[in-house]
Amino acid sequence: MTTRSGPVLAGISRRTAEDHDLLHLLAEVRSARAANQVTRGAPRRGSAPSSDASRLAASLTAYARALESYRLPVPPAIRDELRLLRAIP
Repeated sequence: MTTRSGPVLAGISRRTAEDHDLLHLLAEVRSARAANQVTRGAPRRGSAPSSDASRLAASLTAYARALESYRLPVPPAIRDELRLLRAIP
């Protein structure tokens, strides 16, 4: 059985700065989502919003702004999640 690693590796060199920026921001969104999920499952110690929720809102905002700056559409799920996070006191 042969593997086809050539085309995959060739595609990496064709990525643009925008791709790298967006991939980095998306990784931060995923990390913030995971941290927020862990925090939401832990017992609450007061009514103050968690820093993980703030981190998630900030990372989603940065990702949405980057998409807009590259003239790419912001997925409806991200817009909705931002709207929900902003509505939570």
